[in-house]
Amino acid sequence: MEGRLAPEVRAAGGAVLRTGPGRQPEVLLVHRPDHRDWTLPKGKVEPGEAEEECALREVAEETGFDCLLGPELGASRYRDRRGREKGVRYWAMTVRDGAFQANPEVDEIRWAPLPVAGRQLSYPGDRAILGALEPTLRPLILLVRHAKAGDRDAWTGDDRVRPLDKRGRRQADALVAPLAGYALARLVSSPYVRCVQTLEPLSAHLAMPVEPDDAIAEGASAEEARALLGRLGPGPVVLCTHGDVVEALVGEGEPKKKGSTWLLARVAGDIRPVRYWPPLA
Repeated sequence: MEGRLAPEVRAAGGAVLRTGPGRQPEVLLVHRPDHRDWTLPKGKVEPGEAEEECALREVAEETGFDCLLGPELGASRYRDRRGREKGVRYWAMTVRDGAFQANPEVDEIRWAPLPVAGRQLSYPGDRAILGALEPTLRPLILLVRHAKAGDRDAWTGDDRVRPLDKRGRRQADALVAPLAGYALARLVSSPYVRCVQTLEPLSAHLAMPVEPDDAIAEGASAEEARALLGRLGPGPVVLCTHGDVVEALVGEGEPKKKGSTWLLARVAGDIRPVRYWPPLA
């Protein structure tokens, strides 16, 4: 695999993920009748189009799934049927919405556990992308700022028990599909009710408990939060916390709307922002 080179033909695609039985990751394979092959969804970059945009568009066109972009997995490079040098960049993705319908490019799809998928794919380059999944996702933290919980100034009770409002509940529900696709290892939350409630729909979907931890409660220091990240174990792991903790981990001036998610990677003791998802509802 190679990175950002400039081949004659530029393309992009995705390793679309979901959580299968036993919380094992599965990846989406597509069958192309014209090529008689099984591959990862991908396609050529259009003029003026960013490769990230191309990856999402091609996945949607070939599979019918509206996805959210995750971390980049790498690139494959080969010569196409016309002898042109072609480079394809890939990202991990999870499904937000949609459903498959057969089309001229793809007549069949298949969800396969990673070891099985590797044997079913037709090309070594696609198998190399699958090989990048585990080392890419293992250090991943999905850092969620709690969903909307009404007006702090209008709440007269203990702020720790302030619940989500109607929009906040919609935001929490909208997180389920894209987060659940990552075959999560743990769900960890500030003990504040609004944070725990943000993860409750995901917890119910996965039959996985929400673990409260004071290290990401409102007012916790950056040192406390970073220490928690260091002892979480392998990911992907979801954390739900407050705006001040998000700012301490991703930096001042970065977006952090309620109900939004930062994808972070733990690399050599450091925390690196990978991608930001604005609120999904």
